[in-house]
Amino acid sequence: MAHYHVHGLIPDGISQSEGYKMFEQYIASGSPMDNFEGFELISRLHAPETGEVFVTFKADNHLAISEHFGVWRAKFGLEWNITAVLNDEEVIQRNKQVADAVAAMG
Repeated sequence: MAHYHVHGLIPDGISQSEGYKMFEQYIASGSPMDNFEGFELISRLHAPETGEVFVTFKADNHLAISEHFGVWRAKFGLEWNITAVLNDEEVIQRNKQVADAVAAMG
């Protein structure tokens, strides 16, 4: 699975108020969409003063990402900026690949 970091922005105070009502119900239900085949939530942090949400997760593909985040966009208009990120081992591997590619170019 690939790692991702997400910055979410709630568009307005009304959406935030209504969204957090649904979010509280979601948490009370055991957060069923936080971990399923192809998706694993690592962390979710909130900045309610600014209407922001920060999420780190692993996913197999874009459909799994949409399965987790899609309802919040559709129902409350959250804007999600999703960025693929690397863990420590992956960034070391990536740096070696880039160095090898640069060296091969001469």
